[in-house]
Amino acid sequence: MPYLIGADSSSGSAFGRAFDPKIEGRLRAMIILGDPLSPESRADIPRVLRVTERQGGGIPAVIGWDIGPFVVNPRLRDILEELEPGRHDFLPIEVRSEALGPDEVFYGMYYLIVELVGLNAVVIEQTSFIKGVGQEGYEQTARFDPEASGTCALDARVIEGHHFWKLPRDFGKTARHPDRLVTGYFCSDELWARVKEEHLDGWEVQKTCALVQV
Repeated sequence: MPYLIGADSSSGSAFGRAFDPKIEGRLRAMIILGDPLSPESRADIPRVLRVTERQGGGIPAVIGWDIGPFVVNPRLRDILEELEPGRHDFLPIEVRSEALGPDEVFYGMYYLIVELVGLNAVVIEQTSFIKGVGQEGYEQTARFDPEASGTCALDARVIEGHHFWKLPRDFGKTARHPDRLVTGYFCSDELWARVKEEHLDGWEVQKTCALVQV
């Protein structure tokens, strides 16, 4: 089964992270939405990410925010390339400590995922949202029900052959809420098995989704 995933929120997982220099808001939004980036926009993306270590020390394999974007270590980049050759677009980013000067720590090269594919795979009528099931719940919030009993249904045909993707750009937009923005990231059970097998931390499962034939 595929999974709805997000940044790890477990106890002790919190750490600071910020682009250096600060990333421009509109550019960050474009990356989160998976928009195509011009050469000029790519050049404007900061190539340094400043971090603080977690409570127990170290930094995770995945650095990001729940709404995105995500920066992944070389091993996870290689796994994504193995599972989906040529599908993902990675920009190299230096990950360094917040401390500068002689105390600065270089953690290595990570990779910012840009232009992430969005799939229109959620079967709304069979999915639970915070305010109800199906179209009625979608119209009110379009945010997935976090309770374990809530269902998240995905069209098996649409996600076939995909291992990491996001909600489409227009997900959640309705006649009453034309400007609403809802983000969500998904991975296949195969990718998640590799993540767990190789102890690549930084993501957590928010919901297990059901595959349906539409």
